[in-house]
Amino acid sequence: MADTWICRTRIFLFLFVSFLLVTAIAQPSQSQAPDRTWITDVRIISPEKLDHIEKGSVLVENGRIVRVARKTGAQKPAGATVVSGEGQFLIPGLIDSHVHVASIPGIRPEVNFGLAEAKPTWIKEYFKQLPRSYLYFGYTTLVDLAVVDRRVLEDFRQTPLHPDLYDCGESLPFANGYPMSFAPPEARFQLFPNFIYDPNQASTIPAQYKPQDHTPAKAVAAVKKSGGICLKTYFERGFAGDRNLPVMGLDVLATVREAATQTGLVLMMHANSFEAQKFAVDGHVDVIAHGMWNWGDLDKQTDLPESSRSDCGRENWISTDPSGHARSARLFRTRISEDENNPQGHSCGNAGVVRISGR
Repeated sequence: MADTWICRTRIFLFLFVSFLLVTAIAQPSQSQAPDRTWITDVRIISPEKLDHIEKGSVLVENGRIVRVARKTGAQKPAGATVVSGEGQFLIPGLIDSHVHVASIPGIRPEVNFGLAEAKPTWIKEYFKQLPRSYLYFGYTTLVDLAVVDRRVLEDFRQTPLHPDLYDCGESLPFANGYPMSFAPPEARFQLFPNFIYDPNQASTIPAQYKPQDHTPAKAVAAVKKSGGICLKTYFERGFAGDRNLPVMGLDVLATVREAATQTGLVLMMHANSFEAQKFAVDGHVDVIAHGMWNWGDLDKQTDLPESSRSDCGRENWISTDPSGHARSARLFRTRISEDENNPQGHSCGNAGVVRISGR
C-alpha cells in the first residue's frame, strides 16, 4: 500500500512540476526563438498505450507538447531547457467534467450558495487552496456544471496557477424542484434565478418572477450569454426526506433541447433513476449526469425487459458515467468510447459511456 501511494505521489508531483514549467513559459513574438522544455528519461503513461508503458522524452514548445520520443537516448533539441524525469512518471493532464467549484461538500445550502463576501474566513481559505489542490492531483481541465456564485469561479481563474475552468452557466431547475428544494422557500428563487417557470405552481412563485422571463428559451439564452459551453437541467423526484418534488414534462424538455441546439450548447441532465434516464433518452439529451442509483421496480432484476432495452438502445450518443460523474467527450471534440464497467450491466445511454477524469 505504501509503495502504491509513493508511486501515485511521484506521478502527480511530476505532472504538477511539469505543469508549472509549461504555464511559466511566455509566448514569444514571431521574431523570438521558441521556448523549449525537454523532459528526458521519464516513463510515459498515455491512454492509448496503457499496455505498453515506455521510457522516453517529451518536448514542450511555447506551452504545447510538440514531440514525444518513445525511446531512450533521444537527442536534445537545440535551445531546450532539460528537465530530468529519471525515476518518475509523466501522464497527460486529467479532465474532470463534473465539478461544483463554489460548493463545499457537507456545508448547508444557504452557506454554499450564499454570496462570496458573506462566507466565513475558513471557506475563503478553502477556495484559495482549491486550484492548487486540483493541480496537485493532476487535474488540468475542469467543467463546472452549475454556477451558483460566479465570483468564486472568476477568483479561481485569476489565481496564478489553476486548471482551465469551463462552465455550464447557471443551471435550469424546474420551479421548486431539485436542487432549489434544498434552499428555504424564501431564498430559493434568489439563489436559483435561472429556473423554469411552472404555471401550475404560480401561487408558490414570488410575484416578481414573471412567466415570460423564465421560459426554457430565456434560461438557455442566459447560459449562452454568460459564456457557458453547456447547460444542465434536472429530472429528480427527490430522495431521503425530500420527496415528491415537481419535475418537468417532455414538452418542456423539448423546448430546452431545441434552444440548446440552436445555441450550440451541450445539454446535460441530472438523472439517476431508471425513470429519469429513460426521460432523458426520450428527450434527446447529450449527457446524463450520474449513474443509475435508483432502479425502482427493476431493482431486483438482473436484466432489462425487452421493451426498455429497445428504448435505451435508440440513443447511442448519450454519455453517462456509472461511477457517478457525467463525462461528455463532445465537450472536448473527441469520440465517445464504449465502456462496460456498469456494475448492473445495463443503463439507458450505456452505448455511449465515456470516462474522462479517471475518478
